Order: sequence, then structure tokens, then C-alpha cells
Amino acid sequence: MSENATTETTGSAPRRPLIPLRHEGAEAVEPMLYRVHHLTSYRYAKPVSRNFGRAHIEPRATPHQRVLSHEVVVDPAPARLTAHTDFYGNSSTYLLVDTPHTQLDVHSHAQVTVAERRYPLEPMSRPWEQCTPEHWGSVLPDSGLDFVHPSPRIPAGTAAQEISAAVFTPGRAIGECLSALTALIHSDFTYDSSATTVSSTLEEVLAARHGVCQDFSHVGVAAVRAAGLAARYVSGYLRTAPSAGGSLGTAPVGEMIGSAASHAWLSVLVPGTGWVDIDPTNRTFVDQRFVTTAWGRDYADVPPLKGIVVGPPGATSTLDVAVGVVPDSPAPPTTASPA
Repeated sequence: MSENATTETTGSAPRRPLIPLRHEGAEAVEPMLYRVHHLTSYRYAKPVSRNFGRAHIEPRATPHQRVLSHEVVVDPAPARLTAHTDFYGNSSTYLLVDTPHTQLDVHSHAQVTVAERRYPLEPMSRPWEQCTPEHWGSVLPDSGLDFVHPSPRIPAGTAAQEISAAVFTPGRAIGECLSALTALIHSDFTYDSSATTVSSTLEEVLAARHGVCQDFSHVGVAAVRAAGLAARYVSGYLRTAPSAGGSLGTAPVGEMIGSAASHAWLSVLVPGTGWVDIDPTNRTFVDQRFVTTAWGRDYADVPPLKGIVVGPPGATSTLDVAVGVVPDSPAPPTTASPA
């Protein structure tokens, strides 16, 4: 699979153009340094007495990303604010507010460097059949099998098997398969923030062909697992540009979708190069515009914020989320960390 975009064909009929992939021989690009601010705001119609939550909003160290600083600030001041590292190495924050309040603001401030991702040509050119667990060798511990099997939000036997069969054809190069899967979901599904909720099922998304980044990532993971490969759900952020007033409210860079809130994509294990991340929402391989916070089997493992609120009947709430990922001064060299 070359770095230049090619066209996927079936017989003589041209189909979706394949997206380019940066290989090791490409010219090096300097790491990017970002200031990241994530604000989640709840407003309650009546005072609530207790708020307990768990947030996955801290960027994590990866082979391509270095976390220089991170702080979580909660208003009103919490009685408890503690950090936790889960089974997959994600950092999360537990918070408890136990005084009456009508609003809850959770801020995450971070500074990170993000290096480019370049992949060896030989592993990405191998047939996808050589990426199944029996070909892993010692590349992953047994926990990697979690990403091969069905999970609570991504069950087996869905209509995603048809997508999988259309992409993972016999002998096709894994790099080409990932490019084709990204292009297929992007072209066949419509981004519509009103079409689904966080509780929408995979089958509902597959039937409606509408949804958001969370939904498209679930579809991609389901298609990859249907082929017997390992795929994980990844949450994070997209680079943004400051608004005219310079506030946290942001405008997307170029045509990137999902840059004003939390974003999601998927990652596929390719022996010989590791995890390869693709974003079907924006039809691209993940690059320096992306900041990773957490990964798991599906959304249920790594929601940005979930919890329990104790209050009187009728204590309904409204939710607002704003994200800023803004380039900072030139970045220092990035130190790789284990995936």
C-alpha cells in the first residue's frame, strides 16, 4: 500500500478511494505540543445533595504521546478527588461532591506532545489473515484477547459481519483493509448528532446508517472482530482552533468532525507494527491532530464522565461539553511509552 491515495475497485467499477498511510520512509514531522481543556457542565433544576462520578478525561502516555502535565478541577469543591488506573492502563478520576448544589463543572487541564505515526511497509502489506491471534507471537499479553471477543456494547452476530466480509477479502493487505473500512463507514453512514444517544445499540446504528463518532467506532470494531482480528475502542480529542473571542468554545480545523467535544475512533492490532488507529468519522488514519485519553473494549469501558446523582424528584439536568486542543510553543522530543 503506497503513501499516495489509490482507488479501490471491484471488477471494472471504481469505488471509494483508499486513504493514504504514512510509512517509515516518509519525511519526519516534528512533534506537536498541545494545551488541552475539557469542560463538562451540569445544571440542575433543583438542588441535588450528592454527586459521585468517574471521569476518563486524562490523556494517557502512548508510543506517540507524552503527558507533560494534567490537573482536574471540580466546582463545587469535592469532598473526595482520587486517581485510579484500570486494567487497560487508563487513568481515571473519582469525584464526590456531598454538599447541596445546582451546578457541577468538571475541568481537565493538560499539556501533551503528540508525535507522528509512521508504519513499516512490510507488516502493513501482509495479508490480513496473518494478523489473527495465532500470528501475534509475544506481541501482547493474554489481555489482548479481550479485543478479539464480543463485548457488552459490541455483541457477536450483528449486521457488521456484512461490512467485514466486504472489506476483509481473501489475501488483501491489512493496510488496504483498514483504509477500505475507514472509507466504507465514512461514505455509507451519515453523521447526525440527533440520530442516536449513548445508549443506542449497535444494531440500531447499523439499521439506521446514522450516528456519531461513538457509533461509527463501534461499527468499525465490530467489523474487525468479525474477521477474527483485535480491535479496541479509543476515546480522546481532536485538535481545535480558538474561536474569535479566544474562549473555550472552538471551531473545527478544516473539515474535521467532532473537534468541539470528546471524540472516538478505533485501533487495530497489526503484528510487526503494533496498534494502528483509524477514524471513520473523518475518513483518516489517526495522526498528530488526535489526543488519546483512554481505550477499552467499547464505550462502556471508557465514558468521559458517568456517575450517580442524589436529589429530589424533578431534579432534571442539562449537560454542556466543550473541548479545546490548542497548539502551544514548539514541543520537546517525545519519549515513547508502552502501548
